[in-house]
Amino acid sequence: MDASSNSEDDSVEIFKPPHPIAGKVSVGGPNAITEDLLNRTEASLCANFGSQYLDWLKEDMHHLEREMRQLGTERAGEALEAVRDRLHEMRGMGSTFQFELVTKISDQMYRLLTERDHLEHDRFAALRVHYDSLKMVFARKLKGDGGVAGQAIMDGLQKVYIKFA
Repeated sequence: MDASSNSEDDSVEIFKPPHPIAGKVSVGGPNAITEDLLNRTEASLCANFGSQYLDWLKEDMHHLEREMRQLGTERAGEALEAVRDRLHEMRGMGSTFQFELVTKISDQMYRLLTERDHLEHDRFAALRVHYDSLKMVFARKLKGDGGVAGQAIMDGLQKVYIKFA
């Protein structure tokens, strides 16, 4: 049978299932979801959880330190995956709570580890410099871009990162 033939057996019927959420969301009116409502909700969540972020960051840094120490052991493969996972989380959360430097530094750390199954000494040293910078950002509670201090940190880290990019 060639492609140009058409029989009743070749017919296709497409079913479009109902979307249960679409029926619950109003378009327009007093209960509609708007961009302004989403922005206010996000700001409210950040304000409510913002004070907790430093506690979360402290805990993440503690775990990251422990995981980095294991990079030189027989568990290096597992530790490398754990470090990558933690950095992935950290780079996502920093900017949410106005800690852009945490996002930028943890992103560079993550990229230092991309497509690696082990770390040579120099790359580990670069990772450690980045980690020490994260500790400084945390200790000084540098929000936003960190101003002059933040720019100096990022300038130095960028020079280190470029050697491995």
